[in-house]
Amino acid sequence: MRKKLAKAADPDLPENLALRHRLGILLVETGDWPAAEEHYTELADAQVRVEGEQHPGTLGAWLNLATAKAALGEIEDAVHLMESTVDIYEAVSPDDPATMRAQLLLSEMYSLSGEYDEALDVLGRHLKACVDKFGEYHELTIAGARRKVNVLRTLGRFGEASSLNGGLNRKPRNDYERDSARAVDLLIRAESGDAKIVRHKARELAEQYRTPEFVEVLAAVLLRAGEPAEAAELYRAVLSAQPAARHWGPAGELARACLESGQLDAAETLARELVSAEGLPAGHPLKLGFRATLARAARERGRDAEADRELEAVAAGLTEVFGPKHPDVVEVAGWLKKD
Repeated sequence: MRKKLAKAADPDLPENLALRHRLGILLVETGDWPAAEEHYTELADAQVRVEGEQHPGTLGAWLNLATAKAALGEIEDAVHLMESTVDIYEAVSPDDPATMRAQLLLSEMYSLSGEYDEALDVLGRHLKACVDKFGEYHELTIAGARRKVNVLRTLGRFGEASSLNGGLNRKPRNDYERDSARAVDLLIRAESGDAKIVRHKARELAEQYRTPEFVEVLAAVLLRAGEPAEAAELYRAVLSAQPAARHWGPAGELARACLESGQLDAAETLARELVSAEGLPAGHPLKLGFRATLARAARERGRDAEADRELEAVAAGLTEVFGPKHPDVVEVAGWLKKD
């Protein structure tokens, strides 16, 4: 594609713009984020010049440029760009499927930047538009509901998450969709304190489907049920099967599982990599979780003063994001008391 474009007399011709879009998608799919950012910066400028700011090609280029910026750690710029792009989508074609997909991307971007209330707000608009246009059980409605369930879980609002997830199980289109909702229900129950009770059902689903989605649920349940060694093995399998762009959550859980199963060297190595890596803001709850794992490892090494300082900082950061009663804040406080 690059060779063909290099020979093009006019890269802004419609057929060449289409080729440039296809090349950009390949750069995103392969995770070549520096090249993707440069490519979509140039492509977005070309789209504005040729088609204008409201053209679908322009809006798509901006969305992919925001995604590349986020992957490179330019979170604030990425959020602002995606916000302005979704504003145009909603103004020009509020009930278009492309607008609804853009809203989902924006909700993910808000979660990446730790702006969970904003994520819930855009998901509210998304779900209303989807229900009005397509009904409760359209794939875009379901995608938005699943995304909202994840945000509610992150906020520790397990009752709301369970209620919304239960709605996804009322009219599944197939067995996989039904069991995906069941798996999320098991995960919510595990996060609420019932991990030991639900682990056998989680194992049955993982053994039935053997997909990363179900294996990750089993790993999360086992970690909370006090079986970190097996959880670590499962998280390694999940990470080997999914794109790097989606690795933050399971990688952090793997580091914690290694710590809690006595694999200190592995836990420290992975947690340090995650803390130093770009792509998440310093105060993001996931990054604070990585720091907590490092602090607990320091405790295991006998560096109590270092562990105390870091856990206190982590608790303060989580409190700022979630408030003092959030389960993660309570858990970190328990580590300080216990240790």
